Amino acid sequence: MLYINKPLVLCILLLNSPAFLAQSLPQINVKDYEFESNTKQVEITTYNVENDSAVALEISSYSFNNEGAMESYELRNKQNKSWGKEKNTYKKGRLHKKSGKYSNSTLNKKHYYTYDDNDYLINEQIRLNNGNTNTVKFEYKDNLLHKISSNVDETVITHHYTQKEHLFKKVYSKKEVDKTNVISNHFYLENKEIFSYIAPKNHYKAHIYNENVYIGFELINDERVKSKLDKGIQRFNQEAPKDNLPFNLQKHCNQTWQFYDKNLDKVIPFEIKIYKYKKDASGNKIKYAEAIVDIKTKTISSVSFYKTTFKNNNVVGSTAFDKNIFSEFKEDITFINIP
Repeated sequence: MLYINKPLVLCILLLNSPAFLAQSLPQINVKDYEFESNTKQVEITTYNVENDSAVALEISSYSFNNEGAMESYELRNKQNKSWGKEKNTYKKGRLHKKSGKYSNSTLNKKHYYTYDDNDYLINEQIRLNNGNTNTVKFEYKDNLLHKISSNVDETVITHHYTQKEHLFKKVYSKKEVDKTNVISNHFYLENKEIFSYIAPKNHYKAHIYNENVYIGFELINDERVKSKLDKGIQRFNQEAPKDNLPFNLQKHCNQTWQFYDKNLDKVIPFEIKIYKYKKDASGNKIKYAEAIVDIKTKTISSVSFYKTTFKNNNVVGSTAFDKNIFSEFKEDITFINIP
């Protein structure tokens, strides 16, 4: 049964609006993928589901070394037979090179990483199969990642932190083909993106992370709602840098879910996911199944099953399709309002 933790207390108005693909430091650690620190390998099989019939679509796997750094990643598409493999090489405990090979060899590439005297990553050089080279530069301020810039799409990402050095905002600046500068603002709480908008104040998006559910939605262009959001955003910008917000991530998401449920005529979901967890011997929550909801049909469109192997060779989960879990996912949808 899906558990939805409804909000008990209302804080400020929704203060939300969310996401975009974030360019950041390379993901190499188990924690970057939200796996437990003693994870050795994670295998995932994703099934397409249509009329309750499941067909394996993709098989992927992550492998980690004893320090928790990712050694390799593989992805195979069962339907079109395409595949990709990435391998990381480390020197002195730092990521030195990442090699990517693919069934379409034109996509093959190698990433090389350069560090400063303080072991901060400052340069990622990407050598493409066609001989071209792309460069990503990383800049730091007060020992924190401050700016990321890429020569590929002329995107610059600036990071903003609270007094306690918690990330609370990323600002994306990107040059379009016509050379106009598009600015998007993305706000964070406990390292989760909670809302975003494109300046000047449009394309509001919000994220909900609540127990075993994720909902991403956009708001329609409604002046009353925008006015309330702008006040919330203004307060967030004032209080977040001082670590003075009157709520944590969970309370914020509870508020946002309540707003979502009460304003179904003003929200446009763009992604809904449902998760299943098991606890290991130490009581840690281990994800073993994930479902993606088809928002138009209000059905499960795909299901992924996880098999996690730990360093002590204990195993949690299986990649085999589980009809009972799929039935639970279908039941879970009934607890989520979808406009």
